[in-house]
Amino acid sequence: MVFKYIEWMALVRDMKRYQKVDDYAGKAEPGHLYAFYPEGAISSDGSRYHALFRTGKENRLLIVLDGGGMIFDKASAAYPSGDEYVEGTLSFYDAYCKPSKNAYARLSIFHEKCKKSPFYGWNMLYLPYATGDLHAGSGEFIYSDADGREKTFYAYGNINLHRSIDFIKQFCPDPEQLVVLGCSAGGFGTAFVGNDILNCFPDCRDCTCIVDGAAFDFDFRECAEELWQVPASIGNALKSSDIVADGLEYLYEHQKDRVKIGYVISMKDFALTRYQNYIDTRKEMGWPPEATERMHRIISGTIRRLKQSVPTFSYFLYNYNFNDINGKPVAFNGATSHCCLWVPEFVRFKREECTGLQWVRNVMEGKCTQIGTDLLV
Repeated sequence: MVFKYIEWMALVRDMKRYQKVDDYAGKAEPGHLYAFYPEGAISSDGSRYHALFRTGKENRLLIVLDGGGMIFDKASAAYPSGDEYVEGTLSFYDAYCKPSKNAYARLSIFHEKCKKSPFYGWNMLYLPYATGDLHAGSGEFIYSDADGREKTFYAYGNINLHRSIDFIKQFCPDPEQLVVLGCSAGGFGTAFVGNDILNCFPDCRDCTCIVDGAAFDFDFRECAEELWQVPASIGNALKSSDIVADGLEYLYEHQKDRVKIGYVISMKDFALTRYQNYIDTRKEMGWPPEATERMHRIISGTIRRLKQSVPTFSYFLYNYNFNDINGKPVAFNGATSHCCLWVPEFVRFKREECTGLQWVRNVMEGKCTQIGTDLLV
């Protein structure tokens, strides 16, 4: 317990000191993280958008999709999140590139000096998330903010993504291995736009997509078409109210000869529960006991569906809270952690004699590894 406390204190420190990133000025030192500003890329509030990258010694590329909420109608667009979450308030998405997003590009297995990481020595493209559209949008619309003022929402997630990919291709145009992964909204994005990303690297035969902390019961088709204005090649994936299963099935259908798929999630994820509970009640972003149980059922349904439709589907399921030094639930009702790939403890966290780190390696190596089946309901 003492070690875990020390580790979390170090993580809090790193979250602050890693926010400062040098701007790219035409020369890239291997292993050094830089910010760059793709032409025409903007956040949902119209502010300047930046992505992050570093070059490596391997001809391998890691693309990480950042998270930070989502919008699902014009009402949710009126409530962007602030610099810090305030309990009891409505906040649905990050509307600009917050400095804290820079830090996630260097935590745990994403750190350039983490030799245990399967991505050690790789090129990396990190996509901060500031558009509320799961990295899929290519349009804009008018909405009224919380004070009734008309504003323009720029759902440019897919535009930002492709312009950033165009940039990284000058350093790694034809990787021999490609991994796309994302946490939270970036996890949804990995499922939803994973096929779109892999199509940017048609000659790479060794591809992996890993989704961390994403599950929802909501039909996004109207939102995706009318608000996010996603390209048809992405929107065609949507068939049901399970966007993760829809996206991963679409990815497998189109890329089955070269992609491995992994899914890691906490079965009573507190952040997903908050969003789902608001969708269900349209009044509360909380996690009462019935809401956490509903999330448990939603995630179980996603897993069972993908086990049937994707023969090589790997998953790592857990009921644990990485945010508490004792591993206790975050609330009396048993809600648990939201996302884990950036958490140092996940590297050694073990279920069924398999650590989180080994599970990631197994997925990348094409070893179908299904951990936590006993947690399904």
